[in-house]
Amino acid sequence: MAKSVAILILAFVCFESLAVERDSVRQENIESYSDYFFLGPLLQRNSIDFSVVSSLDSKKKIDYKSNTSYALGANLNLFDVNIRFAFAVPLGTKSERLFGKSDIKGFQIAGITRRWFADASFIRYNGFYRESSDVAVPKGQPFPQRSDIEIQNHGISFGYIFNHERFSLKAPYLFSERQKNSRGSFIISGVLSTFTLSADSALVPLPQWTSWGPGATVSEIRFTSLGVGPGYSHTFVMKRFFVNLTLTLGPAHYWLSYTDADRGHNDIKIDAFSQGRIGVGYNTQKFFAGLSITTQSRNVTYDNITLQNGAAVFRIVTGYRLPEEGLLKRKATELLPIGL
Repeated sequence: MAKSVAILILAFVCFESLAVERDSVRQENIESYSDYFFLGPLLQRNSIDFSVVSSLDSKKKIDYKSNTSYALGANLNLFDVNIRFAFAVPLGTKSERLFGKSDIKGFQIAGITRRWFADASFIRYNGFYRESSDVAVPKGQPFPQRSDIEIQNHGISFGYIFNHERFSLKAPYLFSERQKNSRGSFIISGVLSTFTLSADSALVPLPQWTSWGPGATVSEIRFTSLGVGPGYSHTFVMKRFFVNLTLTLGPAHYWLSYTDADRGHNDIKIDAFSQGRIGVGYNTQKFFAGLSITTQSRNVTYDNITLQNGAAVFRIVTGYRLPEEGLLKRKATELLPIGL
């Protein structure tokens, strides 16, 4: 499935580029760097945390956090396609004695054209530590650790940019274009994802089962969410510097299954989802640098418990552009097999 989605997104980017029109309105607002290739370092950090909260008393809350590290890699733009890859490095990891060890595996792929944007992620997390609102951990002492908790978060998100003639989402996040003037656009965005959590024992400690009520004994949760909602993205330009803010909010349909101490349960819920992006950077014809934060949050309620799930990606990139020569001038669309 992962390979199929990656191929679909790559094809989506390539075939969309065939339909690009060089209109004067777009040239006045957006500078394209399609005649350049670039390669630069990439520093990235993925995090996925979740909380269980009592629906009867919001003060009863347990946070599960991962002890994640950064990944170091490269950001490459070649044949008019952006590719990013990174490998975990022991940078930013907290003390494993105090916070335990987290293991992260997976990959992400993203594509942005003048009208559309899409990304897919397939990530597995293992190992969390626990913070409770009613239990204080003495300084220097280990937090309660749950190496048995595993989360798999797979999903795709997609959207449409309405003001694509004056506004570029490529500029602040892929750097294959530059926004010349401060502009914004309404967007419509959707997400389809599956969240799976499994553990050897309940997420709520045994002594608290009675006070939390139904749902406290749950140890396995799986929900698939489908959400569509409106949003807005705006890039503020100050000479060669820029700041982009993007936010989408909307309803989501959840297909939910969970297992407690007695048996398995199935349910359907309507709740909300949100997606946010922040991009800050510097962009010139030859050099660029920037950082971005992408977040996604979802809430789903079962019995007396609300599970709050948040995922975030922090990324720093920099690079130097060089004019394309020879074979490098060709686009991915020209390299695709005829008849594909």
